[in-house]
Amino acid sequence: MKQEILLESGINELEIVIFKVGDSLLGINVAKVECIITAQPVTKIPNAHKNVKGIINYRGRVIPVMDLIKSLKKNCEKPLNERLFILIHINNSDFAVEVSSVVGIKRLSWEDIEIPSSIIVNENETPITGIVKTEENDLVLILDFEKILADIDPSLALKESKIIEGLEGKKLVVAEDSSFLIKVVNESFTKAGAIVEKFSNGKEALSYLEKVSKDEIYCVITDIEMPIMDGLTLTKNIKSNEKLKDIPVVLFSSIISNDLKHKGLSVGADAQITKPEIDQLVDMVRNIRKKTV
Repeated sequence: MKQEILLESGINELEIVIFKVGDSLLGINVAKVECIITAQPVTKIPNAHKNVKGIINYRGRVIPVMDLIKSLKKNCEKPLNERLFILIHINNSDFAVEVSSVVGIKRLSWEDIEIPSSIIVNENETPITGIVKTEENDLVLILDFEKILADIDPSLALKESKIIEGLEGKKLVVAEDSSFLIKVVNESFTKAGAIVEKFSNGKEALSYLEKVSKDEIYCVITDIEMPIMDGLTLTKNIKSNEKLKDIPVVLFSSIISNDLKHKGLSVGADAQITKPEIDQLVDMVRNIRKKTV
């Protein structure tokens, strides 16, 4: 599979790999997928996390394998040699997940992704960030692999910054769809003295920016993956707007990598940082208007 199929950035579209774990239809952003391979022998690790199946040797790299079938409490009737591994890269980490089968790739708008209701999703337990309806009226659940990964390795979870100064009175606009992450980011910047305006998607953030004076806003921090309007589209709209284009924009996302940084550059982002480096984010924002990043 090619890692990048969407060649244009900032058009508010994405592609997802749709796959099955047991009888569940699940999805992941193509930008997070390195490749899909046939299942390989897994070496078990003593005392590993219950949701880690073991490790594989893939082209000279040792890759941990998550037992998605077990963690989602599903049954898979397919024999081991007929299953597939999806190799994933997020938060500067590489890992594989075992799946029953891969259905294909679907291109869609971020507006097509519905936010799951709190009635069906427990924020602390359910690793689902969105729901997509297919043409066949099937429902595809978009998995929160960042949460799955952080549950296995807490060091990869976002933690409040230790920086306590440097942004006194500066107003920041933050766009982030995760209620947990927006809380951590808000507390980190507030502790450093900033005033934070919080939004759950790019469209809400852009609407706010268009109503205020550009001199009020010190910096915009945005996730990339958000419903309604993603961070790349938000950045493109800011940088193509004569009134807003001078406001620095920092992309803060789990999918930023050396291979994908060109997407942020193509829409005019001033800086890009991979989650969960919150201290690096706060330090960069403190200096964003002092030097070119």
